[in-house]
Amino acid sequence: MIVVSGSAAATRSLGARLGAACHGGEVLLLEGNLGAGKTCLAKGVAEGLGIDPATVTSPTFTLMRLHHGRLPFYHVDLYRIGSPDEIARLGLFDEVDGPGVTLVEWPTLGGPHPPADALRIHIGPGAAEGERRITLTPSGNAPTHLLNALEREN
Repeated sequence: MIVVSGSAAATRSLGARLGAACHGGEVLLLEGNLGAGKTCLAKGVAEGLGIDPATVTSPTFTLMRLHHGRLPFYHVDLYRIGSPDEIARLGLFDEVDGPGVTLVEWPTLGGPHPPADALRIHIGPGAAEGERRITLTPSGNAPTHLLNALEREN
């Protein structure tokens, strides 16, 4: 599924719709260059989970932040990870296997084998100035109910 966003507000709104459709156990892998809008979308997901989006910042230096809302929201940023081994050594994902929603920024830095059941979200430049082209691709037993919820709204 491809969604074109014309503003930060529209990107955040997309995230809010995703967050509202979450039941728990979803893994969202968020890719894009620096400044693409990853944290903006993460703020929207938090909002959809009943979390104040103002409390959501990129966890670049802390690697993971846990936010409490309707469901636990694990916001992970692998930008500063030196190697996939470091993730295991730190036990970064030890807490996230459960009923919450896990959003991982820069998932490719975690190694060549991301979670099999995930919704991959890539944010790239759109055709017009300020536009973002957001591609949502399910893998494995990905949470396709999220895509279904977005399709119903369009």
